Amino acid sequence: MASKHEIIGEEWKQRAPELAEWAMQHLVNRKDVWGQYSVLTPAERIKQGRSYKAMTLPRKDMRGEDMVTLDKLTRHFASRHHHKPQIIGLHAKSKQTTSKWLGIDIDCHDSDAVAAEDHARRNLTGALKWWHDFQKMGYDPLLFDSNGAGGYHLWVLFKEPAPTEDVYMLAKSIVTQWESNNLDEEPETFPKKVKEGSLGSWFRLPGLHHTREHYGKVWSGDDWLEDPWLDGHAAIDAILSVVPGPPPPKAKEQDRTPRKTRRSTLKEPSAREKPSARKKPLAKSKKASTRKNRFKSTGKPTICVDLDGVLADRTYTKGKTTIGDPIDGAVDFTHELAEFAKILILTSRFSEIKTPQEMEKMETAIRNWLDKHRFSYDEIWTKSAKPPAQAYIDDHGVYCCPKKEGIGAYKTALSSTRYLLRKL
Repeated sequence: MASKHEIIGEEWKQRAPELAEWAMQHLVNRKDVWGQYSVLTPAERIKQGRSYKAMTLPRKDMRGEDMVTLDKLTRHFASRHHHKPQIIGLHAKSKQTTSKWLGIDIDCHDSDAVAAEDHARRNLTGALKWWHDFQKMGYDPLLFDSNGAGGYHLWVLFKEPAPTEDVYMLAKSIVTQWESNNLDEEPETFPKKVKEGSLGSWFRLPGLHHTREHYGKVWSGDDWLEDPWLDGHAAIDAILSVVPGPPPPKAKEQDRTPRKTRRSTLKEPSAREKPSARKKPLAKSKKASTRKNRFKSTGKPTICVDLDGVLADRTYTKGKTTIGDPIDGAVDFTHELAEFAKILILTSRFSEIKTPQEMEKMETAIRNWLDKHRFSYDEIWTKSAKPPAQAYIDDHGVYCCPKKEGIGAYKTALSSTRYLLRKL
C-alpha cells in the first residue's frame, strides 16, 4: 500500500506539465541561468559532509547554449526522492533588471534542536502576519510550508515584470518587521539589492524539498479548519489559481542596511555616539593571528573554505589585498553550508606576509570583502599551521581517504591529481 508521501508525489507528477507552464509564464525571469540542487555520490557525501550541492547552471562558458525549458520545469515538479530528483530554483531578476515576483525565505535552522518547536511556531506566526499584510495591500500571496520542519516560503506575483529595485524595496519593507514578529533573524528576500552585473540569487521552486521527503503545502487562509494546509491536488489548484497583483510602489532609494542574521558581524558605533561611549577597538598584539576570536562557538563541525578559486575569482593584478569578484553561487553556497557547519575562511595570502601590520591589513581587506557581499562565515584563519577541521573545500584539493575507501582511493587520487595539473 502506498504511503501518503508517495500518493502526494504521484499527484505532483501528474500535474507537473501544468505547473511547468504556469512557472514558465509567471516565474521565469531569465532562461539562460537557473539554480539546481544535485544529489551527491557516496564519496562526495563523505568529502563534503552533506547529501546535496547547490549550483548555478550552466557554467559561464556554456551560457546561451543550455536554457530553462518546459522539460526542466516539468522534471522539477515531477521529482521524487527514490528516483534521481531534479530540484531547481529560478533567479529573481531578468537581464533588464525586472522581476515577475518576490520571495521571502523564513528559515528554520537546527530543526532537531531542543528549541526547534518554539522556533517553528514563531516562524509560522510571522509568516501568517506577512501573508495577511500582503493581502491588505491587494496581493494574492502564496505561503508554503516549505520543509515540514518550521521553514516557510512566501511568494507574491505581479501582473507585469516590475523594476527589481521596486520589488526589492517592497520585500524589504515587509521583513524589517522581523524583530517585532519575534523571529530569530531577518528572512532572506528575493530579489536582493540591485548590483550591476550580478545574476542575483535564485529561489527554490515549490514542490519536493531537496533533502526532506516533503512536498510543499499551501496555506488555505481558512485558519478555522483543523488543518488549514493544502497538499497534493488541492495545493496545486491553489498555486495555479493565484491572481498576479499590481506593480509594487516606486522605490525612492535602496536600503543599504545589511540583512541581519545570527551570523551578522559586530555593530559599528553610531556617528552620534560620543567618542568615550564607543567600543574600544581590539588591541593590537604581536601577531594578528593571536588576537582573540570574536566569534562564539557554534557547536557545529568546522569546515575550511578556500577564498581564492572557491569564493572569489583569482586575481592579484591590483595588489596583494585586492580580491576578485564573487563567483556565481558562492554567497548562497556559504549560506547553505552555515546551516550545519562552522565556516573558517582559509587563504594562502597570509603565507607571504612578514609583518603584523601587513597581516592586519590583509585580514581587514578579506573581512570587508566577505561582509560587503554578505557571505556567511565564522572566522578568518590567519595562522600558518593547518587548522583542525572536519572538511576542507579547495579548488586545488584532491580527496584521498584510504582508511574509508580502501586502497583504490590512491588510484582515484592519482587520477584526480593528473586531471587537476592539466587544468592549472
